[in-house]
Amino acid sequence: MEPRKYLEKFAAAVVKRSGISRQTVEAVLPHVFDEIRYQLTEGCLCVPIDGFGTFAAISYPERQRLYTYKGKHEHHTLPAMTKVKFAPTKNMQREVNAHQFDPTRRAFSRHPADPPIRRRKNMLYNKRNQVHIVTLPDKPEGPDQD
Repeated sequence: MEPRKYLEKFAAAVVKRSGISRQTVEAVLPHVFDEIRYQLTEGCLCVPIDGFGTFAAISYPERQRLYTYKGKHEHHTLPAMTKVKFAPTKNMQREVNAHQFDPTRRAFSRHPADPPIRRRKNMLYNKRNQVHIVTLPDKPEGPDQD
């Protein structure tokens, strides 16, 4: 499907639920997503939306990984990178798991019973100090010795 078709399909769904004109929705949607992309790349690296969730750019440092395959052990260095993570609010996650949309809840508004949404500081990369590799001693052949 071409990008324009995705926009038209998404805009039609928004128009159906909100009653806003199709031209307005099709004009605004690309700018909303462009702004989210801008904030994640050059802005504050975090876009929290109450009632929806948080988009965050998380930096991962260069790190070592051990890969074991068919008895071979290889150490690989993974380069430093930045990944985009999305953490939905607890109520949105509940709705998705139940396959039931709650029309009383709105994005950009906080329901009194909702817990606060996660910010970027709660989504940071959990760095381990080092990779622990334990070499097991070879078992001696023959009967067990205790």
